Amino acid sequence: MDINITKGEKITVEISGRLDTAATPEFSEAIADIISEKNNVVFDCSDLEYIASSGLRAFLSAHKSLTALGGTLEVTGVQPAVQSIFDMTGFSVMLKIGK
Repeated sequence: MDINITKGEKITVEISGRLDTAATPEFSEAIADIISEKNNVVFDCSDLEYIASSGLRAFLSAHKSLTALGGTLEVTGVQPAVQSIFDMTGFSVMLKIGK
């Protein structure tokens, strides 16, 4: 998994590869600072091939933290395999998913 964070009006977090059990701690650590403040964050999943339940928990935790602080979380570029997981777990209803 690779993560690239770009700060601007919205903070974009580009995630590529697999967000599995082994990669989730690294992902959570990388985004900890930006989700602990009132930010508008976009998770760009254009190159995300797979997300495990631990990755889903990290997305949910980020969403809850940002919302509580008055920030927002949007997920974009979701590939069909990841979208299927979001649909099966109800995350497609919980998260704001854009194009």
